[in-house]
Amino acid sequence: MSPKRKTLFVIFAGPQQHGGPGTCYIAQDGTITGIRSRAAKFYSFAEAERFAKARNITLSAITYIGQEGFTDFEIQMGS
Repeated sequence: MSPKRKTLFVIFAGPQQHGGPGTCYIAQDGTITGIRSRAAKFYSFAEAERFAKARNITLSAITYIGQEGFTDFEIQMGS
């Protein structure tokens, strides 16, 4: 049985690739990371938007809020 996945919001920092090679995310500290588990994860679009605003992250066609599926283990690894 495969692990259950939860869809959370993340901020992508590059062209849309959704977990593929070269995908970059914004981490909880506001830096760019290529490590999925380090991506800042949010339960709502509004929460991700507030995070971006608080960290002066300009959202655009390149840096944008999207959804990504994570297992419980992946969510815990990023905490």
